[in-house]
Amino acid sequence: MRIEETVAELERVAAREVGRGSEALAEPAAGGLLAAARSLAAGAPDAAVFTGFFIPGAEPPAAETDGPLGAVQIAAALRQLGGRCRLVTDEPCAPVVEAAVAAAAPGLPVDVAPLRGYEEWAAALLPEYGRLTHLVACERVGPGVDGRPRNMRGEDIGAHTAPLDRLYTSGSAYRIGIGDGGNELGMGLLPADLIGRVVASGERIRCVVGADALLVGGTSNWAAAALVGALSLLRPDVPQLRTLLEPAWSYDLLTAIVRAGAVDGVRRRPTLSVDGLDWPAYAEPLIRIAELVREAR
Repeated sequence: MRIEETVAELERVAAREVGRGSEALAEPAAGGLLAAARSLAAGAPDAAVFTGFFIPGAEPPAAETDGPLGAVQIAAALRQLGGRCRLVTDEPCAPVVEAAVAAAAPGLPVDVAPLRGYEEWAAALLPEYGRLTHLVACERVGPGVDGRPRNMRGEDIGAHTAPLDRLYTSGSAYRIGIGDGGNELGMGLLPADLIGRVVASGERIRCVVGADALLVGGTSNWAAAALVGALSLLRPDVPQLRTLLEPAWSYDLLTAIVRAGAVDGVRRRPTLSVDGLDWPAYAEPLIRIAELVREAR
């Protein structure tokens, strides 16, 4: 199987349907995985990865397990490619994101946006962000048609969410979006009527911010794993990338962030699950992604 065919299969595996219409949303985004991977693999990227989706209705409120895991996986991969990377989140999500970094990528910088004083914070970073080559958003909520960030229930979570979309759209960096429900940064690349048809309350919650390449997953973490898998295929000179694809790597990191308070975004409580999927079901696409990469070598 040619690399292009394998990457297309990785894209399909990552978009496995979990009941939110991911397979339908993935159709117009087809080819985004290969485009994103080629852009990142072409050199030593200098990137920022945005993540963190706060669940204010959880017990207790915290960032969800989908997003930080995939963001750290991507950041670790980019460092193995010889690039530089930082994570970007906001104060409500910082404990979970920082725990993910401590567990799997020690020393990785984390920029934490305040909810108050955001404009001053962002203005100070703009010159530096303007020099970055890539901006990646992994399960980071973005503004809808009314300018408000909303969760899958249609609830406005702006009081718990810094407007990181303003940094994400700054400069001329290549922008990659990763999402699973239509309300994440990058999903503005999809036709509005498609999200409206496929996703419950889709017209209301859909994010209007697009990207140069969009990756749609059944969970965003799956799409992040597929991106690392594609990078591994394009850069066989960096065999360490395959370590990041082992399901055990993801399980250990999931365990670490749940201990730090991360919650399942569907169940709204701290469990070893992602978007309502217990580990065995959640791990199936991860296992297949790792198999496809091994079989291609």
